[in-house]
Amino acid sequence: MVRRFSMHGSLSVSVEGRMLVLSGSGPWNSESLQLTDAGIMQQVQALYGSPWGVLGLFSGEAVYVPEAIQKLQKQVSHELTLGRVATAVVLNNVQAPRLSQYQFELIYGSQGHAVEFFDQEAPARQWLLSQITTAQSESRFQA
Repeated sequence: MVRRFSMHGSLSVSVEGRMLVLSGSGPWNSESLQLTDAGIMQQVQALYGSPWGVLGLFSGEAVYVPEAIQKLQKQVSHELTLGRVATAVVLNNVQAPRLSQYQFELIYGSQGHAVEFFDQEAPARQWLLSQITTAQSESRFQA
């Protein structure tokens, strides 16, 4: 029997150019990872096939339950085949920053996927845009 739980944490999703911007506060469970807004999903799918990255803006209790970590690892692995090249994580007023960073490294630390952690949003955006721009010149993204 599969048990359903209510969503924990908050997470907003938007697309800005070649960046998928995630903003939220945990803790998160698997149910909080479901992207159900059809309009946002279309924007996300429009990123596929060319280099794109994720900007994570997280605060509070920025941790995942183990089931959610496993689900995200699979999702990130799949997204790498769709053009995802980098993730910039901003941890702002996080209650357990070392635990949060450890979990994000487990999730995003796939080979061929750059991950960096920041205290502020502006340098995170700058770094992520440079990763996307560099990837656009790589042969695997050339027509």
